[in-house]
Amino acid sequence: MFFKKTIESCATSNLNLTYEILKILKTSGIPANLANLELDKSGIYFLLPDKSRVKIMLYQAKIQESLFRSQGEPLVHLHACKESQKNATNPDFLAIIRTDMQFFLSIYSHKIQTKIFNQKPLLLCPQCHTFLSQSYGGNLEAFLE
Repeated sequence: MFFKKTIESCATSNLNLTYEILKILKTSGIPANLANLELDKSGIYFLLPDKSRVKIMLYQAKIQESLFRSQGEPLVHLHACKESQKNATNPDFLAIIRTDMQFFLSIYSHKIQTKIFNQKPLLLCPQCHTFLSQSYGGNLEAFLE
């Protein structure tokens, strides 16, 4: 659960925690290991404090330089594909809501950050691309509604 005690304490204040979390998801994203995610064939869902859920995207925001060189740029995931299931709690992956497919990407070598990309265009993984095309006619905005 995403900072369970924090969520409980915020429930007693005037802070609209659901609104604030949605704002973070639409800007910088939330590490997957801190998110309460549900993955199924229709999407990846972030469970909000008000018990609602919102569709998100999942991608690797931090990647080792050697892996970046050998495998290329990380891919973005939309539903319960093999890669998203494997990395749903990986701290290097971010839960995020983006329709422009522009992401923050940090490349590391031996725990030292060597490159930073801001607004780096990334592609969907092949399974998620097929899913989006077949289910939503390739319309990412319709998927995220």
